[in-house]
Amino acid sequence: MNLLLTSILSLIFTIASIMSIPFDDIEKAFETSNAEKIMSLGKSKVLISIDGKEGVYSKSQGTQVLKNFFKKHPPKSFDFDFKGKESGATSFAVGKYYSDKVFRVSIKMKKQREEFAIESIAIAEN
Repeated sequence: MNLLLTSILSLIFTIASIMSIPFDDIEKAFETSNAEKIMSLGKSKVLISIDGKEGVYSKSQGTQVLKNFFKKHPPKSFDFDFKGKESGATSFAVGKYYSDKVFRVSIKMKKQREEFAIESIAIAEN
């Protein structure tokens, strides 16, 4: 009986973690300027806006855009000020990226199948 209960609880927690928004992964990726990781959490095309210059980029193009940003503004730290709901079809998060300047980072995510993927990233000087 205990084994069955443990198995069911384990399955529930596994499903919940699959469907959750990867806030921790995004936070760590910004802290370490890991453009590849950020884009791996995105849809096949991601809208990226950096200080008003925006475009829709594939994963490889978006990786280069973010790498250029990180090269110009190496990270000191990153933290979320607001994390949106984890239920529904979309969610939104806002954070601060600390470098030589402080940047506001807004991220919109959309549920694809059973997991959330980054749909857009807006980075603007705060």
